Amino acid sequence: MTIIEIVIRTTVGFVTLYALCRFLDKKLIAQMTFFDFVAGITIGSILASSMLMKNIPIYIGMIGLILFCFYTFLSSLIALKSFTGRKILEGEPTYLIKNGQILEEGLQKVRLTADTLLAGLRKKGFFYVDQVETAFLETDGTITALAKPPYLHSTQRDVHNIQASRGFTQAFIIDGKVLSKSLNMLGKDMTWVNQVLRENNIANLQDVFFAQIDQQGKIYIDTRED
Repeated sequence: MTIIEIVIRTTVGFVTLYALCRFLDKKLIAQMTFFDFVAGITIGSILASSMLMKNIPIYIGMIGLILFCFYTFLSSLIALKSFTGRKILEGEPTYLIKNGQILEEGLQKVRLTADTLLAGLRKKGFFYVDQVETAFLETDGTITALAKPPYLHSTQRDVHNIQASRGFTQAFIIDGKVLSKSLNMLGKDMTWVNQVLRENNIANLQDVFFAQIDQQGKIYIDTRED
């Protein structure tokens, strides 16, 4: 392979990769799931092979790169538009600690050791497990944790008071769709949902992007028009 050919291959690969990264709109960085991480490595491998392997025509490598990036974009689009597709493609957060108790089944499900859990909690500032009320393994592989009420960060209005725990929140509307399983867990029905919408002056269910309720009965609703 001559120097000129290397320059041409590198230039074509760089321009193509830059255009594709703009097309993906920073998805691989902003919301990196395990699949996105693997996809990023694969994209780099395809580009490297196309630039350095002389027996692979540059246009063949670029077609493969473009096609793979298109499939990556298509999967993110499906996850964005379909709640079911999102669960299949991106998975769901997994309980690691609930009500202050470590869930061994959750750790086994995600193949996480107790040492790894403790390390993740320490990175969040929790050096004592008994300070943690709830912890999740998120779809991007990070651990998020909620402290028990006595260990929550205080605000100016409650610096001398320990606030009651709001408990675990339960989403009941996502992308304008009512989650029937969530309603069953809450002991609610569509009549209650319609009442909540009326109380918040929302005429159409499709206008709601996200809604959740905590164990104190406090409801948070986010509409599509912000």
